[in-house]
Amino acid sequence: MESNKDKYDVLLSNGWDRISYNILRGLSKENLKVAFGTDNYFGMGYFSKYAAAKFIHHNYKKSEELFIADIISAINNYYPDVYIPTGEEIFAVSRNKKKIEQTGVKLPVSDIQTLETLNNKTISFKIAEKAGIPVPLSIVPRNMDEIHSFIRQEKLPVIIKKDWSRAAQHVIKITEENFKNINRILSDHKLSFGNFIVQKFVEGTTYGVSLLMNQGDLRAKFTHKRLRERIITGGPSTLRVSVNNQLLEEYALRLLSSVKFHGVAMIEFKYDERTKQGWFIEANPRFWGSVGLAINSGVNFPYLLYKMAVEGDVEPVNNYEQGIVTEWWLGDKLVLLKNHFSTKGKLRDSSYKKKVDYFDDFYKDDPLPFFAWMFLLLRRKFVKLK
Repeated sequence: MESNKDKYDVLLSNGWDRISYNILRGLSKENLKVAFGTDNYFGMGYFSKYAAAKFIHHNYKKSEELFIADIISAINNYYPDVYIPTGEEIFAVSRNKKKIEQTGVKLPVSDIQTLETLNNKTISFKIAEKAGIPVPLSIVPRNMDEIHSFIRQEKLPVIIKKDWSRAAQHVIKITEENFKNINRILSDHKLSFGNFIVQKFVEGTTYGVSLLMNQGDLRAKFTHKRLRERIITGGPSTLRVSVNNQLLEEYALRLLSSVKFHGVAMIEFKYDERTKQGWFIEANPRFWGSVGLAINSGVNFPYLLYKMAVEGDVEPVNNYEQGIVTEWWLGDKLVLLKNHFSTKGKLRDSSYKKKVDYFDDFYKDDPLPFFAWMFLLLRRKFVKLK
């Protein structure tokens, strides 16, 4: 990394996808100077006109030690006021929080124990229950007999989730149709007793409540309703709309306040529109896939996080424009294509007909990242980089 004499406002890492790209845009909207870091797969934001500087770091999954060394080197090179991890590298960063903060940079993330307990599905539902938040009836089975007993009592379908997963990976809906193959399903997903949860299936629409917290106190909130999801059992939304839901917002605040959370998080719920009942599903103690919707609706979480880190606090933001629709263009087109050719019936769709206001992955003022992203996806699929 070449020596740099300029000072930057923010340093970002793990800049691979639409999440980091929208974070970059949110910071740049406020005229902040951003040093954008990514591994050698590059990523969308690497090709954005809004990245004031770019650097390469090791992949945190391959070597946490080398990744952290690269981040510290980048901080010493770009002199940012604040360092913001944009994805799951937040866990590696939090484990090394003291070492990173010795550089003088502000790092607005929770401690590793808080992050890991919220992210772990076999633990987070217990935290929610303790905070008085409704949760689908759940067990962490110790053997197959406990699974069979649970299913006899609660009936099918049930949902099985690995303790540590993302984007609906290792989330399986067990029905009458596939129950006879449950042993093979557990084996295929590398699920061992103690590292997965079995939950009663609840009907409802998926909502996400996003919050900015300052040591357990609310500083900003935003709620979205999912209109279409990548997988029928859940997973990332490909189409969603900004709404509010006071009940779910109260639940989310209660959960994060109970652990004195610091930083940004998105809490997922199922909500029955008819009965007005909601259930906690999972916590994502980091930035989320639809962060662009929040920013474009008036809650600029990346900037608020930066400002809170620099100034110690920020004025609460509770209002935003409702009815704004955003689409993950590429993801949504793949869902619709899969839906069209599905032989097992239509996937979950939406009758919501309002036009799309923004895309997660394409902006007219900065089109290159979208086309670079298409190329990079193919490159990542077919070329193994060192």
